[in-house]
Amino acid sequence: MTGKKIGPIDGGLPPRRSMTSLKQWLSLRGYGLVTSMLFGATTSPQKMRARFERFGSVSRDTLQGKFPNVEFDDQQVGALGIEVVCAVESPKRVVFHLHGGAFFMGSPASYRTRTIRLSYRLDAEVYVPDYRLAPEHPYPAALDDAYAAFRHVRALRPHSPIFITGDSAGGGLGLSLLIRLRERGLAMPDGAILLSPWTDMTTSGDSVEANHGRDLWFSRNHLKVWADYYVGQADAHSAYLSPVFADLSELSPLLLFAGEDELLLDDARRVHESASREGTESRMLVGEGMQHDWPLALPWLDESKRAWGEMRQFVEEYPR
Repeated sequence: MTGKKIGPIDGGLPPRRSMTSLKQWLSLRGYGLVTSMLFGATTSPQKMRARFERFGSVSRDTLQGKFPNVEFDDQQVGALGIEVVCAVESPKRVVFHLHGGAFFMGSPASYRTRTIRLSYRLDAEVYVPDYRLAPEHPYPAALDDAYAAFRHVRALRPHSPIFITGDSAGGGLGLSLLIRLRERGLAMPDGAILLSPWTDMTTSGDSVEANHGRDLWFSRNHLKVWADYYVGQADAHSAYLSPVFADLSELSPLLLFAGEDELLLDDARRVHESASREGTESRMLVGEGMQHDWPLALPWLDESKRAWGEMRQFVEEYPR
């Protein structure tokens, strides 16, 4: 990104600052209470998944009643469904979004308010694959589905600029998808936006320990258990499962976000440093005092509004 590239971030945690905004404090604490109820330590993955859906899902009719310009459509690739969301009249680009949910939760339905915002803010038609979830479908099911869905969307919109976006598990999955596209010699997207990406199934990042207790949304124990759901019998160190350890050269330009206080801060930071070192254009923005997935989860915060501005600038600068 000409004139705006940020170099590798120095080691250690970024400087702390006091919470100056009551709205920010209440938003972060309130969302933390919600997630603590969703992710009870003794709750089965199926129960957590059902809670996540009840909490996040909004019907198409309800959303179209509130936002009359929003249109929904469906695509199908074999048994894999893809929801199409468009909140603008003449979209300038395609966004291929991989939802979060630790690889065992989440769906296009539970992400609709977020994908509507992606469409509106990025002036895009948004495609959201309903990829298979762990533990019923461990690795490589999600990656196989993301790959099949992306190829379908690319064939459907061959002349449109296309960007991969993903948050949390979806951010890590988006990075793995870029690696698979490169290794199979296929055309890369114009760029990728990865929000709080989970890129290390070994949970070895320094921030997993350093931010334990500062992360209000989940704990290091959550990460370890959830990683096991997805990894199954595979090697957690493999490049597709933990792309933080992969060769990150010759990928699409990256824009990464992470919260200062989240466990996954180093999952994003190490990707940024490796990608930059290996010649891939990469920019990383750390939200001071922010938690996991803050631009999508808490879009009304000033920090989130600035993040959305950075995302819009990124998609407008590429392709060059």
